[in-house]
Amino acid sequence: MKRTINWTEAIATMRQTIRSLTNLDEKHVIEDYSLGTKPTLPFITVHPRGSLVMPVQHMHPMHEPVDTHISITIHAETETRALDIMDNLQANLRDPEIHYQVKQRGIIIVAILDPQDRSVIGINNSEQQYGFDLQIRLERNFESDLPTIEAIDSNNEKITKN
Repeated sequence: MKRTINWTEAIATMRQTIRSLTNLDEKHVIEDYSLGTKPTLPFITVHPRGSLVMPVQHMHPMHEPVDTHISITIHAETETRALDIMDNLQANLRDPEIHYQVKQRGIIIVAILDPQDRSVIGINNSEQQYGFDLQIRLERNFESDLPTIEAIDSNNEKITKN
């Protein structure tokens, strides 16, 4: 089976972009901390939501645009600190220069969705969580192992693929 979208690279690109915008290091802009040690506050989790939407239907998945969502959550010691980081980050992700930079790496920022409080009441009152979903567009490329027919000769008439 051929791989169509490099999810690891897409998430790594967005984590790198967020690190440069927030001045947080790689230990504080992570995909998930459930399997390891929780970083010191503040930190940001960046992970795919797993949803795929094809904004334009194609007959085959070659150079097919695909929209998906990345969940971005800011974890901070106070509500105002979490709000401050979230608001600054979403504003910077709307900047045309940032759009240009990530587009050079194959990602189009489509929209920032649902900025909100993501804190869980009663679970951990010493940590505030605010976040949003980032809708991005990637290009799915697929190459089949099956041969393609480029031309057919039939009754001395050549039919070619357009």
